Amino acid sequence: MAAAAAATLLAGGSPGTAAPAPAPFGKAALPADPGTRDHPYVFTQQHRDGLWWWNGTWLPQSVPPGAHLQIQLPAGPAHWEPVTGRACRPTGAAGLLPVRARATALGTSVLPNEGRIDGFSTLEVFDYRVEGIGAAAICLRANPRPERPGDIGLPDQEPLVYVLTVLVGIPQASLPRL
Repeated sequence: MAAAAAATLLAGGSPGTAAPAPAPFGKAALPADPGTRDHPYVFTQQHRDGLWWWNGTWLPQSVPPGAHLQIQLPAGPAHWEPVTGRACRPTGAAGLLPVRARATALGTSVLPNEGRIDGFSTLEVFDYRVEGIGAAAICLRANPRPERPGDIGLPDQEPLVYVLTVLVGIPQASLPRL
């Protein structure tokens, strides 16, 4: 009885209510809400491809077609510029490379960042909409590069490129292990 109550509480319910049944493996649903200008899917320098601590288990984030994505990166004095074409490729979706979704830039803005992240005076904000079905990559290059990229969780490499791969219209659980 105590184990059932603990499981109910861990699942976010109150004592005596059943926890929702998990979805069968491979049958996960995509988020239904594509996001809006006021409520986008937000990614930062800590949400990107190839983080070392994933130990090969990383998969791209799933989003629905039409999703509004927003990337916020520390800037000032660093500045981020979009990278397009062959230089920007999806990561971790090798089996889906022939099936590509599209990311369309909606605009950019700047937010104050004083006192939040040492060495950076602003956050550069990049808004995108993704369409289609498949993997989409958004790439941004630092120019000039931050003096110490490790301070914000980015690798110390040349060129310093932030890469975000998303799966548009494809649930993560439906992917084979790559």
